[in-house]
Amino acid sequence: MEKLNLLLEKYFRAETSISEETELKKYFLGENVAPELEIYRPLFVAFEQEKQQTIQPEFKILEPKKRKAIRFWIKTISYSGIAAAILLALWFQKPSENDNYAVISGHRIENSEFANQYAEKKLNRVGEVLRTGLSPMKSLNMVRETLKPMEKVSETREKLNDIKNIINLK
Repeated sequence: MEKLNLLLEKYFRAETSISEETELKKYFLGENVAPELEIYRPLFVAFEQEKQQTIQPEFKILEPKKRKAIRFWIKTISYSGIAAAILLALWFQKPSENDNYAVISGHRIENSEFANQYAEKKLNRVGEVLRTGLSPMKSLNMVRETLKPMEKVSETREKLNDIKNIINLK
C-alpha cells in the first residue's frame, strides 16, 4: 500500500517511468482496489476508455472543379488584353502641337523663352535673398575668429591661478 502511495505521488509529479505507470494502471483497473485509493480509480478507467476510442473522419475528399480554373484563365486573359489595349492607346497617342507651356500667376504662357527668362529672374531673386539672409552668418564667423586669441588669455589666466595656489600651499 505504501508503495502505491509513493507511485501515485511520483505519477502526479510526472516522475514515473512507463513500467511504473503500467503497474498503476493494472492496479486501478483490477478488482482489488483499496477503499482509500478508490477515488483515483475513475481517472485510470477514463484513460483506458479514451485509449480504446477511435475517431471516424467525417470529411470527403473533394476534387478540384475544372470550371473555376477555366474561369480564372479567361479572366486573366481578358484583363491582360484590356491592359494591353490601354497601353497601346497611350503609346500611339499623338502629342499636341504645343505641349510646352508654363502657368504664371494663373495665366498660361506658351512662349518658352519668356518662361525661361521669368524663371531665371525668380531664381536670381531667391539667390539674392539667400545671400542677404546669410550675411549676418559671415559677420558672426568673423567675430568668432577674432575671439579665438581671447581663449588663450583665459587659459593662461587659469594656469596662473593654479601656480598661485601651488605657491600658497608651500
